[in-house]
Amino acid sequence: MIIDAFLSPYFPETENLFEDSIVIMIDVLRASTTISAALYNGAKEIIPCDSLDKAVKVYSSLNKEMRFLGGERNGIKPSGFDAGNSPFEYDEVSVKGKSVILSTSNGTKTFMKAKLAYLRIIAGFVNHNSVRDFVFKQVDLLIQEGKDPNIYILCSGTNGRLSYDDILCAGAIIQDLVLQYNVGNLSDPADAAKNLYNLHRKDLKEFLFQRDHARRLIELGYEKDVDLSLTFNVFPVVPVYTENSIKIIKV
Repeated sequence: MIIDAFLSPYFPETENLFEDSIVIMIDVLRASTTISAALYNGAKEIIPCDSLDKAVKVYSSLNKEMRFLGGERNGIKPSGFDAGNSPFEYDEVSVKGKSVILSTSNGTKTFMKAKLAYLRIIAGFVNHNSVRDFVFKQVDLLIQEGKDPNIYILCSGTNGRLSYDDILCAGAIIQDLVLQYNVGNLSDPADAAKNLYNLHRKDLKEFLFQRDHARRLIELGYEKDVDLSLTFNVFPVVPVYTENSIKIIKV
């Protein structure tokens, strides 16, 4: 088993890099959290778009009663959108049964990667245990089939640069994998994420509240979003990107 991590979003993605691999995608603040909240509250699916124009185009093509347009740029809701990127805006009344079209500054661009992966899973602190258990189950099935699964973790970062919140979330997942399996190949970035998580696991919220991305969101008035996003296991869902949308996988 190979476990590797990409700690910032800009890296050369060759055509077959993620082929047949399990890929876990992270944007703690806030796309992973918002997607988990929306699906937990009954959204039919999440359709990620890497541009606002594309999001509006997809939104315009759908039935008026079954669509919801969300997103942000630099933390701010675009004009005319139904919601920004706060998980609190994706409550049951707003999104149940609807297709949520979402475009964010960082996360949705990451979620478009790794199209040849065996699985693409959206993870955050808020759905950590559910994702962990699902990954364990998938790894066990692949091992039973005589395959040697590779796991890649993609961190969305902030404006093209690494972000502590994503790295520590990746580290928490890697730590669980290392404890569960005899990992033969842990890359330097994956090992660094694991070590950083273990260094701060006892003061995780306090540490991350003081980092750049959290401080920026708090300045914009989203302290509740930050607090929720850094809380483990609020939304027990496993969002999986299949074909053109992200949906819940039953576990």
